[in-house]
Amino acid sequence: MSVVASPSCNQDFLLQTIGLTLEFLSDIILDIQVIGEFTPEREFFWNRRITKLTSDISQYVELTTLMSKTLMVRSKRTIPGIKESHIHLLFILKAMNQAQLKHDYVALEELIKYELKDNLTQWKIDLIPQTKKLLNT
Repeated sequence: MSVVASPSCNQDFLLQTIGLTLEFLSDIILDIQVIGEFTPEREFFWNRRITKLTSDISQYVELTTLMSKTLMVRSKRTIPGIKESHIHLLFILKAMNQAQLKHDYVALEELIKYELKDNLTQWKIDLIPQTKKLLNT
């Protein structure tokens, strides 16, 4: 016996996924603010927060990649900027990891405050709303 989900059920699932993705994104942005309050002098806590942040960003990239691929299959359209944003996020993660390994806290702080935060803000104000709009059309 096979179960086939209705298009309405698929759309509801995708809308819920977009909502959860937005919540996850908000949590990551909050973590970035919290990290900004830590000082690199407290290296142990700094490294733990950075490691969690990089893990969350990796999961976010995986989640949004699956979501965009699902929407692409469903609607036969792509959302401009998603692929480039994913690539940029991965470059930021790589640079963050290198800076963390080298104990270059200035570079790490700059990457988080500017590059990462800007990219995630783009997701929040542009790419996720575009995804939601595409789903509703």
